[in-house]
Amino acid sequence: MGRVLVEQRRRSRHRRAIGYWVVLLSWLTSLHLSSGAGAVEPLRGLWLIVHLGMLVAGLGAAVMVEYAGLLWVLGRGTLGELRLIERRLAVPAWIGFGGLLVSGVFLAPDLSSPLTALKLGAVLLVGLNAVGMGRLVGELRRMPAGIRFSRVPWRVRIWCVASGATSQAAWWSAVLIGALNTAGHASP
Repeated sequence: MGRVLVEQRRRSRHRRAIGYWVVLLSWLTSLHLSSGAGAVEPLRGLWLIVHLGMLVAGLGAAVMVEYAGLLWVLGRGTLGELRLIERRLAVPAWIGFGGLLVSGVFLAPDLSSPLTALKLGAVLLVGLNAVGMGRLVGELRRMPAGIRFSRVPWRVRIWCVASGATSQAAWWSAVLIGALNTAGHASP
């Protein structure tokens, strides 16, 4: 049994390492392509709609998963419910994240703007944190579905809160800065 667990953990570390590289390389590719892509004004509105749709998918999924986590923390939900919601919403969250990287290319972001740099850093943090949460999800899957948050080892509790807070801070930072940038772009 010990060898099986060691092998599972090794494979899980390998998958996470690949995940980190995929997020980083996708993010860098998006930056590179956006630096050469000029916004075609007639299509800018369409790409903005796509971008907002991907934002709804990604942020919406993240909010729902972290809300289920908050309910568990407060004793108003169970770990089993949190795991079910996470399983159902992981795909829409990743589709939203990837769609933001693709659609963002065609919005011609001003890469020299400090606000844009901050937003892009927040987007990268969203992706890297999501990959890192994979390990946390694995830890939580090994626990009984009915375990109370207060019974979980303290390091896992801190990890849960830190991961959820990081996710929300990064998502909302990107949203707010994106809104400011879009409002600034729309003004004459």
